[in-house]
Amino acid sequence: MNVKTDNERKTMRMKLKLNSKEYEKLKRYTEESGLRSMSQYMLNSIIATPIIEITDEELAPIKARVDEISDSINSIATRVNQTNKIYPEDMQEIRQGVEEISAMLAEYRAKLESLAVTPQTFRAIVDKAHKEVKE
Repeated sequence: MNVKTDNERKTMRMKLKLNSKEYEKLKRYTEESGLRSMSQYMLNSIIATPIIEITDEELAPIKARVDEISDSINSIATRVNQTNKIYPEDMQEIRQGVEEISAMLAEYRAKLESLAVTPQTFRAIVDKAHKEVKE
């Protein structure tokens, strides 16, 4: 990364390696955005992209429950390997555990999706960022 000093700010140059498919996609997105250059599009995209931080504290209850379900399934697997028998109750417990994990993941996915930026919102954020960069 090269650092050059302008009168009022530092300018940093970065290199970005793209394959031909990625380059064409970036080119198309830049054209669709109405911005003058790929650099402007990338800068605005970086500035406009929200950062979502998920703490271990938030994930701890989910992880604990998944660990419990996993331990239960492992116990069943051990018993099946020792006895060569699996019981309907075991299958039901496994099914319930998998369903519970799926439900937790779906709930968490919905929370993350609620934080996602829609294309319209993204465009507004990019426009604002573009204006701020110009100033």
